[in-house]
Amino acid sequence: MRRILLAVLVLVFAFQAPAFAASQKIAVASMGKLIKDSEVGQAAQKAMEKKFESAKKKLESKQKELETLKQSLQKQSLVLSLEAKQDKELEFKRKVRDYQDLAQATQRKMQLEEKKAGTPVLKLIQKVVDEYGKKNGYTAIYDKKTSGLLYVDESIDVTNPLLLEMNRAYRAGKK
Repeated sequence: MRRILLAVLVLVFAFQAPAFAASQKIAVASMGKLIKDSEVGQAAQKAMEKKFESAKKKLESKQKELETLKQSLQKQSLVLSLEAKQDKELEFKRKVRDYQDLAQATQRKMQLEEKKAGTPVLKLIQKVVDEYGKKNGYTAIYDKKTSGLLYVDESIDVTNPLLLEMNRAYRAGKK
């Protein structure tokens, strides 16, 4: 029995040795920084802001209108009859509901547009990371924030070189 157990242990360790012998090169990168600081990410962000600038202004004007209506309702509440006061309150509640519906619809549109605008950015990141990893012989490149790593030595952080590669690829694609 001991001989069989010893033989199994020897075989297990013998087959694991080649797996540990291979050199592993691992790096991390900050996806958030790549998205936020890259030229392609900034261009997508500016396009989103420009696209929804008018909708944002419309929401702000509606919100100011509601605040003005609320203040006038509070001032007039003492002098209005009960029926007139109820009518004004119903009108205010209707406008609040309309504002909330508009805000939700705008939010949904913005989320869809963000997803559309973000897709090319993420594809470029994936392409650049793949090429960079292959070119520099990395076994794996993890996202710094979502990888679950509790500690990462800054010497294996390749965010800045990846950012440079992304900007080069974006400029090359624009031409």
